Amino acid sequence: MRSLTGPLLITLATACAPLPPVTPADTPRSGPFVYLVNHGWHVGIAVEQGKVSPAIWPESAEFSGFRYLEVGWGDADYYPAARGTIGLALKAAFSSKGSVLHVAGFDAAPPEFFGRSTIIEVPLSRRGLEYLTRFIHATYVLDDSGRPVIVAPGIYGHGAFYQATGRYRLRDNSNNWTARALAVAGCPIDAAGAITAGGIMHEAHRFGRVIRGGTLWRDATTGGTEREACR
Repeated sequence: MRSLTGPLLITLATACAPLPPVTPADTPRSGPFVYLVNHGWHVGIAVEQGKVSPAIWPESAEFSGFRYLEVGWGDADYYPAARGTIGLALKAAFSSKGSVLHVAGFDAAPPEFFGRSTIIEVPLSRRGLEYLTRFIHATYVLDDSGRPVIVAPGIYGHGAFYQATGRYRLRDNSNNWTARALAVAGCPIDAAGAITAGGIMHEAHRFGRVIRGGTLWRDATTGGTEREACR
């Protein structure tokens, strides 16, 4: 049911401060990389923990013992639910009461950990990764002591749901949030138009490389041509 109702999920309308442009000089061809994980109803973003600066994303220190972190944003009622329903999806789309950020830590490589998901590897510049992790940090709601607010246990890995900023709407949803994160990192993606998981993966094929799944894109297999980093 979650895969059917997921396109109704809603995402972030958080305003971000303007950032200086990422330049080609900031863009090493060897990475760093992020990994787009297609869950069917939304796309998560996985990053290698060792590439993340705790000064920029301090909440990541909660998962310091894990090799990878994956994040996604969604409706506060639908996303943590054990079973997504049409009722929860409609509530998220038209009368969402809040949002959450899901963060999961794990050690296996993303293609192994997410064994049934199509995964696209996206090269970023160093500054692009900095901007992306700054965007993630800005999504947390912090308490009076400056700490993130855990609202539910995670749904896989060593994970948790955190209270998040932003308001859900039908055409401003979890996939738009993921697309905004990529756009902030310098990737050429239409964040406003990326309302479905398939839409994000289709656009990401232009600047990323399919490393798991990918039967739709024969030129983007593991042995395919190296792509220029988003900048």
